[in-house]
Amino acid sequence: MEDELNKWEGLWQQQKASDIDIDKLTCRLIKLERITKFQRLLLLLVSVFTIYSMYTHLTLNSYNVTAALIILTGLLILLIPLLKKKSDINNINNYQFVENHIQYLKKKLLIPKVYFLIFITLFILALNIAFIGALKNTYWTYKMLFHFSTIILFIVLLIVRKVGIKNYNHEILPLIKKLKNINK
Repeated sequence: MEDELNKWEGLWQQQKASDIDIDKLTCRLIKLERITKFQRLLLLLVSVFTIYSMYTHLTLNSYNVTAALIILTGLLILLIPLLKKKSDINNINNYQFVENHIQYLKKKLLIPKVYFLIFITLFILALNIAFIGALKNTYWTYKMLFHFSTIILFIVLLIVRKVGIKNYNHEILPLIKKLKNINK
């Protein structure tokens, strides 16, 4: 019996301590939550400004109304995942708490990958529709120039999206990995 206790004690002492620093992990999660709050606020302000600008500056022809509705749809698609809260943390154990955080972070990874792509596609579509209405009585060269500029804008927004995905992956994937290590 004494030998078995010594054997188990030796095994226990040989194990490496996990390198998870809960304070750092908590600070990173709080920082990520602050960034999300800032994104929510910024997108809400942009939405309100967009609605106000469209209402006060656009003529109410069918092209502009359609473009405004498409842009508002894109903003809502982008805003909804930012407004989703983490699940209720009352009456759950530590394992479920960590799993909920992992699922929340995985959903956050979808924002630049899926939702921002949908938004920029709808935004460019709305711009092209608005240009069709605004440039109805101009030469086709001007029309082509403006539509070509939307293609360039689309490419720039795709590059911005790619940088956003890289930043999200750099920030969120290590957090997910550490949280998964906690739940082992």
